[in-house]
Amino acid sequence: MFATDILKVIYEPHKAFKKIIENPKYWGPLLVLVIFVAGQTALFFVQYSKTYYEETTPPIGQLTTWTDNSKLWTAQGAVISSDTNDILNTTFYGNTTLQFTTSNSSSISMILSDFNESINCGPNGYPELFLQIKFVEPSSPSSSANLRLFSLSSSNYFQKDLASTFSNVSTSEWNNYSIPVGSGAENWQTNGNPDWINITGLEMDMAFSGANNLTIRIGSLFFRGLYETPIEVFSTSGFAASASFSAVFSFIVQWIALSVVFYVIIKVFRGAVTWKPLFVAMAFALITMTIETFIILGATATLPGQIRYPYEFSIGYQLTYPSQIVSLFSAASQATYNSTIAMQIATYSSIVTYVAIAVYVWLTAIGATIVRVITEFTWMKSIITSAVSVVGTYILLSLLTAVGII
Repeated sequence: MFATDILKVIYEPHKAFKKIIENPKYWGPLLVLVIFVAGQTALFFVQYSKTYYEETTPPIGQLTTWTDNSKLWTAQGAVISSDTNDILNTTFYGNTTLQFTTSNSSSISMILSDFNESINCGPNGYPELFLQIKFVEPSSPSSSANLRLFSLSSSNYFQKDLASTFSNVSTSEWNNYSIPVGSGAENWQTNGNPDWINITGLEMDMAFSGANNLTIRIGSLFFRGLYETPIEVFSTSGFAASASFSAVFSFIVQWIALSVVFYVIIKVFRGAVTWKPLFVAMAFALITMTIETFIILGATATLPGQIRYPYEFSIGYQLTYPSQIVSLFSAASQATYNSTIAMQIATYSSIVTYVAIAVYVWLTAIGATIVRVITEFTWMKSIITSAVSVVGTYILLSLLTAVGII
């Protein structure tokens, strides 16, 4: 019975809504909700099985864990402090950088002996260590440099010569380095019995020609390069629960918003309206959004098997990001998004946009039918009332989203 009402909303809306409004029951809206949630959950699974987001340790939002606190580090003969004037990107890298200073010295050793966790750089772990460093003094690069990654103790470590890496360093400027780590990375020597799946600390030492005043700053330090889907991050059951809840919440918010705005606008236009019939009818009207979901689900076939988002994008799992958000990311990530990801999702994004426009037009037409049945307005007045209500609902939902309420 209710399934028949839903189908009639699509091909015979006037008769369907006349029946629904004469005898409003909540079983029909419940069925629409179930169909919508099923479609949205399926869409989330298909979409997010193709989107891979770069994970980091420390995680995004805490990238400065190892560089914010100078007390985590030791450096023989050097003063360790936090510099608040020479900062990088406050969105991700905080408001301080780590500074090491010595006087009349030809070498420096910077040690973070304990990450306070064990980092997996094995076959299924992180393949890169990311480092942002600035050589303030001296003006020439170091003559030798070594990086050691400790494995459970300072006597078990992997060591890599970074002299060639730093040979082309730009002094007095921030330099970004992605250093390959793990069993597949080249030019690592071992001491003791280190294990790539248990990396627990690091040491970086440098030597310079002659005695100098040394000032070296580290802006960020974290492991990166591990890509996972949100389904892998949250587990299948956790992701399913989150996707279902999100779909239920989205439906209810749109249902209430549409109903409230239509109710108010009808009153403004001096129409007679009762809440329950309108509220139930608006749930049936949302079958348009449900059909939109299934069309978009089909459109996911245009997406590649893997879309890889740099680590900044994992602040909130999305497929498309507004330009004002992307502008907060690093230049490299912006370039990746604009030149690669945007191209990969271009067809999908176009389909989503055109379908959304069509659905809003369709929703306006159905809304006009509901207004006509409830108020007996003329068709022109019903269309105007519906159009104003749909636009008003869109503005309301956009404002609620912008302020973080939904």
